[in-house]
Amino acid sequence: MKPLFLALEAFGPYAGRQELDFADLRGQDFFLIHGPTGAGKTSLLDGISYALYGVTSGGLREARDLRSHFAAPGTPTRVTFDFALGDRTFRVERMPEQMVPKAPGKRGKVEDAFKKQAHAARLWELKGDEALPLTGGKASEVDAKVAQLMGFKADQFRQVVLLPQGRFQEFMLADALNRQAILQTLFQTGRYARITELLAEEERALKEAGRTTLAEIRQLLSQADADSVEELPGRIRTATERADGLRAEQAAALAALRAAGTALQAGRQAAGFLADRDAARTELGALQGAVRRMEARRTELDRARRAEAVRAEALAAEAAQKRLADLAAAEEGLQREVRSREAALARATEAMAEAEGHEIRREELRRTLARLKELQPRLAALEAAREESKATALERGRLEDRTGEARRALDRAQRDLASRQAELQELKTEASQALGREGLLYLIKKVRGQRLELDRHLADTARAQAALDEALATREAARTLALASRERLQALVARRLEGHAARLAESLVDGQPCPVCGSPDHPQPARGLPGGTEDVELAEAQAREAADARALTQAEDALRSRSGILEAARARRDLLQETLGEHAASTAETLTEIEARHRRDLDRSRTALARLPEVEAALAQAEQARERAEGGAGEVARELSDVQQREAAARERLKVLEEGLLAELRVPGALSTRLEQAERELAEAEAELAQAREARDAALAALGEARTRLQAHLERAILARTDAEAREAAFDEALAKAGFHGREDHGLARRTPEETAALAAELETHDRALAVARDRAAQAEARAEGLEAPDLPALEAAEAQAQARAAAAGEALGQAQSEEAALQRLEADLTRLVAARDAQDRRYRLVAGLARLAKGGEGDRVSFERYVQGALLDEVLASASERLRRMSKQRYALRRAAGSGDLRKAGGLDLEITDTHTGRARPVSTLSGGEGFQASLALALGLSDVVQRHAGGIRLDTVFIDEGFGSLDPEALDLALRTLEDLQQGGRLVGLISHLEEIKARISARLEVVPGPGGSHAAFRVG
Repeated sequence: MKPLFLALEAFGPYAGRQELDFADLRGQDFFLIHGPTGAGKTSLLDGISYALYGVTSGGLREARDLRSHFAAPGTPTRVTFDFALGDRTFRVERMPEQMVPKAPGKRGKVEDAFKKQAHAARLWELKGDEALPLTGGKASEVDAKVAQLMGFKADQFRQVVLLPQGRFQEFMLADALNRQAILQTLFQTGRYARITELLAEEERALKEAGRTTLAEIRQLLSQADADSVEELPGRIRTATERADGLRAEQAAALAALRAAGTALQAGRQAAGFLADRDAARTELGALQGAVRRMEARRTELDRARRAEAVRAEALAAEAAQKRLADLAAAEEGLQREVRSREAALARATEAMAEAEGHEIRREELRRTLARLKELQPRLAALEAAREESKATALERGRLEDRTGEARRALDRAQRDLASRQAELQELKTEASQALGREGLLYLIKKVRGQRLELDRHLADTARAQAALDEALATREAARTLALASRERLQALVARRLEGHAARLAESLVDGQPCPVCGSPDHPQPARGLPGGTEDVELAEAQAREAADARALTQAEDALRSRSGILEAARARRDLLQETLGEHAASTAETLTEIEARHRRDLDRSRTALARLPEVEAALAQAEQARERAEGGAGEVARELSDVQQREAAARERLKVLEEGLLAELRVPGALSTRLEQAERELAEAEAELAQAREARDAALAALGEARTRLQAHLERAILARTDAEAREAAFDEALAKAGFHGREDHGLARRTPEETAALAAELETHDRALAVARDRAAQAEARAEGLEAPDLPALEAAEAQAQARAAAAGEALGQAQSEEAALQRLEADLTRLVAARDAQDRRYRLVAGLARLAKGGEGDRVSFERYVQGALLDEVLASASERLRRMSKQRYALRRAAGSGDLRKAGGLDLEITDTHTGRARPVSTLSGGEGFQASLALALGLSDVVQRHAGGIRLDTVFIDEGFGSLDPEALDLALRTLEDLQQGGRLVGLISHLEEIKARISARLEVVPGPGGSHAAFRVG
């Protein structure tokens, strides 16, 4: 992994957006991250670690602690990191859980102006100008994908790529189990364990397959009632000869069946012809009997058709009569309308005369209006004076209310100012304790985590012991069942052999040689035992014995596996108890309560620290509010004095105007009310006269229209009577021509079109059926001529007898052929299974040997994965020792601890240091601070070398080292820096974090971090 670009927003000490383009190093692969203590050097590594894995570089700070205290409230915390893996480039962006401003339209109170934003992350692959998303917005998806791409998780990343402050020596001082996990992750040694598992699985599968194949062979031999495959060819030849004989018998039976079938078919045909003749005779007789009834229906159809011929004249006469009736009803309605219109005209004329008589009242209203309009200007001035007086009184009241509000606002501002001052002092006191509380929380979290891990391993040990006890019981039960199944199978086999001897003795004849011993004498033939062994019982016993044997093997495998699990669980438990020391006796609940108390204290300090800017701003706002309240109270008092003067002047003008008017008109609105009333009465009187005249004119016009419609209707009625008389005469003439004696006779003959069509269809159907019946009867008579009734029962019995004989012959042939085919299949299956058994046996011997070797069952009894891990660690230690000798002037080297050669245990990966000054080895934990730094640095670089040398390993193109150089003397510092400078030859990027001036003078490429009152800033400097 090589960093390309890093952007931090509102992160740590960086208030705004801090961008770092690693191309600014201009090809320099060895650079220094330099700046004063607390400037934010480690925060840059925190940014890289947090972008990739969502955790900080040292693991001490949580994600919620990353937000910059210098950032503006509206600036979100965000980290963007571009990095390269081989020839591929990626970009990861991450935002922690934080409070962000709401949209402007959704804000309410000040405390509701922010909302919580969940932890979010995104990952892209950069291809040219394109950014292809690899995940959604879920942080868990990004965590998993980054771990997959990088090849290790956050803990391994902090031990081989980013060596954080205070945790630099963790890989060197890690326990054997953690070191094993790191090697397994970096070198992917889990594949060697998987190879071991696959070999064991194949061994078990081959063993089971061999047993299954052997059971199948025994089962097939039992089905064939044979002791070997060699017996089957002779039995197959015998079955073939028997099948040939049965085929000849079947051919004769089939010929007889065909003859009987032909005779039965001829008999059934003759019987059918005779039955058809009798049915045709019956049908023809029935149709001939209905001829007279059909003639009457034919006469009815003729009359209906003649009635249909005069249908038009009948309908015309009926329509004319209906039209006359309709005209008479309409004439009566028109007469009523004329009478109604005449009455309405009389009423409208009377109303108009009454309205014209009110002219005197209308004239009086006109004169009253003229007098009232002359008084309008004086009344308007009076109303204006009244409005002004009212408005000034209202304004005075409003200003008096504002004066009270201003005084109350001033009191509130003074109280709020005092409250903010007290709150600020309290927050400063609480925030000053944040650093100490953070350290206490980290310590108790670490102890609690180790104690919880111990509880898990204690539970694992107990479960492993219980599983082992259960496996022991299962193995013993399986062993008992397997022994019982084997004994029962042996007893059944013995009984089966005795049964074969008894069956052979039954076939012996005195004087003929025995097929076994060849003797013609049989003094003591074998006797069968009661309840002989059946093939099914023997096969079930064989299957049961094989199943119990497999169960025993599985139980033994489970016992060995659980024993190993228990041993590993005990080793992890003992190691954790040693690490915890006296803390192992504390309960997890007690530690959790202590941690919760420290966390609440730290949360209060952090909350206080975060609220300081807000409360300081609120204090400044309170001071401004008090000043505004004081100024507002003075302004309102001045406005109130001015309004009181204007109110007094308005009241004086109103008094003068009221004295010059009549008392009845001084009331506000009196003149306008009287004026409106007079205008309304005049308008109503004139409207009444106009409406009366319009009503009289409308009634006169309506009467004229009604009389005109009545006259036109009378003329149409005369024409309709003349037409009706003509239609009646034409109908009577048409009835006479059609042969009807009158309208009554015509009514009896009339039919609907549907009834007429039904009569015609009925006659046509009868005629067609009669013709068909006569033709069928003639044909049936011709076919039955000369035939006699056959004896069908006798013919059917003969055919059934022949069919039974053919079926019996076919069944016998089928059985013989099935027996022949079954024997042939058994011979082929047995030949195939024997060959497969031989191949399985050869493969099993090979795989079983490899599986035992991979599991550590032979030789040094070391598993394949543990052997590879030991070899890789030796290679790492060799590379690390080469650098350590250089940095220690050939004094120190690293190796696996003496006595840890037993790679069957995790302790086989423990480390120790060899010292040429003493000629002895000692634990790495005995090194001094500077020596430990040198050894840890050498080990980290050696691990990086070996990882990159191995095909399929992870590329470690970058290493960051955070502090630690202050523990070295000048000479040791020079050697360490030279060692790091040599890494550039492999193209690796090496970044050091230090505030030492000696290192700054030595390294020309630097990333300078400069603190300031508004936050820190960083920039690359080369030269």
